[in-house]
Amino acid sequence: MSIVTRICMFINSFVIGFGQGFQPVCGFNYGARLYKRVRAGFFFCIKLGVVFLAICSIVGYIYAPEVVSWFRDDIHVIETGTRALRWQLITLPLGVWVILCNMMLQTIRKPVRAVILSSARQGLFFIPLILILPVYLGLQGVEMCQAVSDLCSFLLAIPLTIPVLNEMKRQG
Repeated sequence: MSIVTRICMFINSFVIGFGQGFQPVCGFNYGARLYKRVRAGFFFCIKLGVVFLAICSIVGYIYAPEVVSWFRDDIHVIETGTRALRWQLITLPLGVWVILCNMMLQTIRKPVRAVILSSARQGLFFIPLILILPVYLGLQGVEMCQAVSDLCSFLLAIPLTIPVLNEMKRQG
């Protein structure tokens, strides 16, 4: 699983870097009450990130065995890693929403929402899922755990962020 984590973190580093570039723009415009610009920048980053991660996901899904084999040449590791990587790549584009929502919420002084969202992926959802899914699904539960956690984080990010975006839309 650490192979899959490394691969996905490498891909996600683009989104994190892009989000870090968005944060000062977001903070400046939010502070200046230029909410239309905050929203425009946010949705621009979302669109670009989703396209990038969708392309990476498609290519990675097709070549998953080859990608995993870069790290290990053990056939069992490659088989398990391929399945886990494919699960993770299915939900990878959703991560753009979670990452950028979290960065925006931090930047515009919504700390409670940001803390909840930042703890969701690896804590709030992953820990219970890694304890529950393998009991019912065996190895497949381990392989799909991070993807399910990412989906849950995405679903949580929607109600945490949409009201904030709507409030900015109403204010100008």
